[in-house]
Amino acid sequence: MVAQKLTTSDALEYLKNVKDKVQDKREIYDEFLVLMKDFQAQRIDTSDVISKVKVLFKGHPDLILGFNTFLPKGFEITLLPEDDQPPPKNIFEFWEAISFVTKIKARFPQDDRPFKSFLDVLNCYRNENKSITKVYEEVAILFRDHPDLFDEFTHFLPQI
Repeated sequence: MVAQKLTTSDALEYLKNVKDKVQDKREIYDEFLVLMKDFQAQRIDTSDVISKVKVLFKGHPDLILGFNTFLPKGFEITLLPEDDQPPPKNIFEFWEAISFVTKIKARFPQDDRPFKSFLDVLNCYRNENKSITKVYEEVAILFRDHPDLFDEFTHFLPQI
């Protein structure tokens, strides 16, 4: 599989996620922006940025692991139990979900609308604005030409 080229939109989406997760601690967001400027200006190296991101986002494993997307080839942040991170409810399901979302994004490399629509549907469900039945129906339409994606998605849904 060929690695997907990152876009400005990907970076902005990650920044928005960071801002949303630490909205009650603006100084963390501001410090992250300074860290990124220092990294871009090569005042700090990749190893330093990794260790600083782990400290800065302690307690937010999704932000820490999400930062992997932006690291150069050969670098990856991993979390160990001693990192004092709250573990996901079920680590296997977490990695399955990450893999599935990556698969969706890779399936539509020329058009990010299906991927964004999928995320919008999930966000509406998460914010309790959409029933699980409605999610099922909308994703069925979205993936109508990709039955394998829809079938895999149904494994994550509660039975309706």
